[in-house]
Amino acid sequence: MTDATETIDRRARVHAEGSDLPAQGTWMETNLPWNPSFWNNLDARTLMRLNPHWHVEKDKGSGHPVEDVLVETSFTIAPELEAGDGVFTARFPEIGLTLSARSSENGANTDFAFSVEPDRPLTAEDAARTMQYWLPSLREYYRLHQSDSFKHRAWRFFMNKVMLTMNPTQRRITGFMFKLTVLECLLILILGVGWFYYGA
Repeated sequence: MTDATETIDRRARVHAEGSDLPAQGTWMETNLPWNPSFWNNLDARTLMRLNPHWHVEKDKGSGHPVEDVLVETSFTIAPELEAGDGVFTARFPEIGLTLSARSSENGANTDFAFSVEPDRPLTAEDAARTMQYWLPSLREYYRLHQSDSFKHRAWRFFMNKVMLTMNPTQRRITGFMFKLTVLECLLILILGVGWFYYGA
């Protein structure tokens, strides 16, 4: 999954070359087999929170208020999800965005694609910039459902109960605190070893 704790230079991304961005309407392989149960059980809130730049608030009756901190825009959306017959579609009609997944190679592979309608609040370029992070994040979350091993179950639990309950800012702060704690533990270990061998 895209590292949600990574500090991203949004200004640099805003000026990134358009040729480096994913193209709408182009199917992108994931090199992961089609998993129907994943798409049947995927809910809108989880899908939106997999976008590492969306601050997603609770549905207030008219939809979920969302702030996209990457392209610096806000909107309210009520996603429409549909799964079946080897195809998954998530439509966000308020911003004209559609995210799709399909089974390919007789189920041996899964492809992602997106499209955006013209003259909508989310421009085609902004959608591409958002998808540059959202699709890899979705792919990594999808990968966690390809095996039922203890490691995959543990990571799924951590993602669902911890990471996906936080907004992007909280994830970055948590990541920073985790790294700082690891450094502190290493320092204590080094000091302990040093004292044991040289201090005593």
